[in-house]
Amino acid sequence: MQTYVSPPGIALGRYDLATDDIAAALRRRHPELAGHPDFHAAARAVAGRRRRRTHPCPDGRVPEPYAVEDRRGDLRTLMQQACLQALRHAGVTARDVGALVVVQDPAPAAADPFLDGDLVLSLGLPSTTARVPLTGLSSTGAVHALIVAEDMARTGRSVLVVAAGIHPPLTTVDSGCATPAALARQLMVSDGGAAVVVSGEALAAPGLVIDETWQYAQCDSRASAHAGGYRAEDHPGLAALPWLRPGQERPDFALVHPGGPAPLHSLAEASSLPGRALEPSLARLADEGDLGAASVLRMLARLHESPPVGESPGLLLGLAPGYLAAACRVRWTTSATSQRNRPKLTHKGAS
Repeated sequence: MQTYVSPPGIALGRYDLATDDIAAALRRRHPELAGHPDFHAAARAVAGRRRRRTHPCPDGRVPEPYAVEDRRGDLRTLMQQACLQALRHAGVTARDVGALVVVQDPAPAAADPFLDGDLVLSLGLPSTTARVPLTGLSSTGAVHALIVAEDMARTGRSVLVVAAGIHPPLTTVDSGCATPAALARQLMVSDGGAAVVVSGEALAAPGLVIDETWQYAQCDSRASAHAGGYRAEDHPGLAALPWLRPGQERPDFALVHPGGPAPLHSLAEASSLPGRALEPSLARLADEGDLGAASVLRMLARLHESPPVGESPGLLLGLAPGYLAAACRVRWTTSATSQRNRPKLTHKGAS
């Protein structure tokens, strides 16, 4: 059985901000940190880039509240917009969906439950829709969700997968808790949601087909540095991934989310993946920054805009610093009815 992934639906933050403007706003609000080398280096590294945010740059220096219900509403809006687009791209209706996988990171507080129930109602999905809320997956979230969806699609369900990343408005960064690293992170991130439909039935062609899936979980303190600074090629999950071992077919394209720009650049400098294969990931990060849980699906949307040749092998990979990895071996097909012999679809756990 082949498992098809629809073109992603994408919803980005309302405001298109120059990173220089974000840096200037942070300097105005936190003049005591504006000269710190970490923040200064980050500002230089991303100068001239743009970010999509749900809230505009602030003018004043007075912190403004960002309540739990406000964040929940912003996340729900992005997820709903992305899901509606994904359903259209896949050519299915909400009533055709049999399962919903929702990636919500960071984990919701006790008073802020998962959004899967909200989405069933707001999208008009069947009340019997199987719901799988996911959290605690860090940079592996979207790829892990695709693995779950691929398993469920084999039972004949059409599975809607959605992930979103959102960050507090700049007005909430209080001087009492601000650090140079936190301010630098504000320069790297964008707000956005992404969704796809995963199905055993043919969807749009050309498009993505999942051939094999893999997961890894093992705590390794040596690789557990801050997500923005660890060296991705040292991640134990990368060494354990069987598809990158000598003698294996190298991917023509790799959509990789290792948690930040520094790990991705370090991965591009390593020899485990061809540099050209990482070009879609590097381009998306340079243009839009880190969309968190939605990053790999956003990369997939960009791949649809500039597709590889038919039957190209590819890799989807999420790496969380120190302990988690998830991957899908995929290919780009120009025909939804291709009957070429393929590796048996399997779900492999770490050994």
